Amino acid sequence: MKISMATNPGVNSSFQMVTFTLAERQAIMRLSRHFYITRAADPLQVGNSSYRAFLMRPTEAVSTVLNVEREIVVLFSDYETFESRSLRAIDMVCDQFDDVRVDRSLRFLISRDKNIESSIRHYLSQDPEYPIVIPFHFDDFHSANEDFIFNAVRKNYLIRDLFGYQSPLKQEYFFFGRQKLVGNVIDLHKSGQNSGLFGLRKSGKTSTIYAIQRRAKATGVRTILLDCQDPAIHARRFGALLQYLVTEVRRELNLRKLPIELGDSPDQISENFRRCMNEALSSAATDVLVIFDEIENVSPRTAASNHWRDSDDALLFWQTARAFFQSPQKHKLSFCFVGTNPHLFETPKLREVDNPVYLFAPKTFIPMLTSAETSELITRLGYFMGLDFGPSVVSYIHQRFGGHPFFIRQLCSQIHKKIPISRPREVSLQACKEAEQDANADIHGYLSEILSTLKKFYPDEHSMLEYLARGDSATFVEMCQYNPAYVEHLLGYGLVVRRGDDYEFGFDAIAESVKANFASPEISDLSDRWRQIGARRNRLEEEIRMALYRWAQRLDSEQWTTAVDNCLTQKRKQELGALGRRDAFSRNNSRLNFSELLQFIRFSDEFFTSYASKSDVAAAMNDVNKGRVDAHAKEISEDAFKSLIRSFELLEDIFLPPT
Repeated sequence: MKISMATNPGVNSSFQMVTFTLAERQAIMRLSRHFYITRAADPLQVGNSSYRAFLMRPTEAVSTVLNVEREIVVLFSDYETFESRSLRAIDMVCDQFDDVRVDRSLRFLISRDKNIESSIRHYLSQDPEYPIVIPFHFDDFHSANEDFIFNAVRKNYLIRDLFGYQSPLKQEYFFFGRQKLVGNVIDLHKSGQNSGLFGLRKSGKTSTIYAIQRRAKATGVRTILLDCQDPAIHARRFGALLQYLVTEVRRELNLRKLPIELGDSPDQISENFRRCMNEALSSAATDVLVIFDEIENVSPRTAASNHWRDSDDALLFWQTARAFFQSPQKHKLSFCFVGTNPHLFETPKLREVDNPVYLFAPKTFIPMLTSAETSELITRLGYFMGLDFGPSVVSYIHQRFGGHPFFIRQLCSQIHKKIPISRPREVSLQACKEAEQDANADIHGYLSEILSTLKKFYPDEHSMLEYLARGDSATFVEMCQYNPAYVEHLLGYGLVVRRGDDYEFGFDAIAESVKANFASPEISDLSDRWRQIGARRNRLEEEIRMALYRWAQRLDSEQWTTAVDNCLTQKRKQELGALGRRDAFSRNNSRLNFSELLQFIRFSDEFFTSYASKSDVAAAMNDVNKGRVDAHAKEISEDAFKSLIRSFELLEDIFLPPT
């Protein structure tokens, strides 16, 4: 077991004090009362300016207060006027040392500029993601007491709101909780494997991509980022996009620019893509990680352009990409797929052809922050803003937003705006709740946007949230059994959690938002539709059971056992016990639900006609199963109602006797 030694204040015996001026030595000695001065940096020249710097490690007590464990850069700027090149010099000092050694999110600047605090404030107001800079004047180190150091640290709230980010984080300084995820993508690439990251809007996908690119650059991994939401990507046909990919790889590898022509027919495009990409990777003797962001924009059903959504482009593109990935060349491409939903990698068929990227990459959902990570984010940034968040307040915020970093930041930003500027100050639970009321409109606006996207592109998962909000656990569980991927997605997003055999909302705010977004239909306008749907569904279900009973009677015991094993989950088989044909398909007392009947229909391979294929029957039963609006007073549009009626009619033609 590794035991870390406590850090005591002082100066390392090998520290080269002689390289610093007298005023700089005085500052170093004052800091050495609270920090351990470890080593001097190499002198720096930026333009016409010279700088000296050193590293210091906080003592155990200071580390606890600052929430900093690694060493901090201290830069001397021996000039009467601050210029931004001083901050460039700090970055250069950080680059002299291993990332593991230096904390890049916090740095000290000691200047002769009398207005250094206001100068730093002005600069940082232009760059909200720049690290925390604690400004000092040389005269500060003549103070009789020691409070001036920590007062300077906590006056950051005068400079900017560290919580108030709306855009993805491009830098690492305030990126919390996803480092293991980032490392896993790089590790998979290095071992020649693909990866997939999925999450809803505002879940931190883009910030994670930036972190992957930073980690890749630091470890010598070459990356290409394709933003599939950009028309420059999704508006291209499959051949043109493969051609673009070759060009981008050559550019990233600093290879000579060449005209790339892959041809017109799929066979020419695939062959030429393989040749051109092989030449590029071999010339640079390296692999490349290609990151597809917003992958749903080039995926069937959800694509932004018709040729990806309704034509063969997705099929041909991924057939070509997979063929190259699997070819035995020395240097390869690997892929990281980032998007909202892993539907593309869960679908066995594309346009009735084997899906080339089915299970092509492991699915990983962008995780919510753990309680510990939520605490680190809030308390660390809060400290530098003069805000002390106690455990009860942190716990409340985590419960409200389930570790969703964007919403946590928005609430804490609102707390910062409401609390007076006389700080440091403890944040009370009451102050937190009052700030939440002020932030509610924005937060629930974002949540509604997330739910709207889910409803538009992934209505099944959205329906399951509504079932959960209405307390209809039976239908929720039935949908889980029908397609386990639905609940897998909701669990991955952090919208739902499982406790024992029960499912609950992952955090309070999403439960409230789902309930608030329930449609409020006019009952009188929909009552006829409800009655019609309910009556037709009940009669149809009885006739399907009878048809399946007649089918099952023709099976021998071994065949019936095989059917049950293939059509029911292990859990359901345990719940139902020994299941005979009569028990399974009793007209009025069957314990099988509608989605399980569908599994038997699929397995039987009998119930189709010249005008309705097996997949047509399954799709119609799926529609009827999902269209249970009669049970929940749920709104149904005219188009959806007509589509549902068509599904009823197809199934009734097959299973109901003629009148």
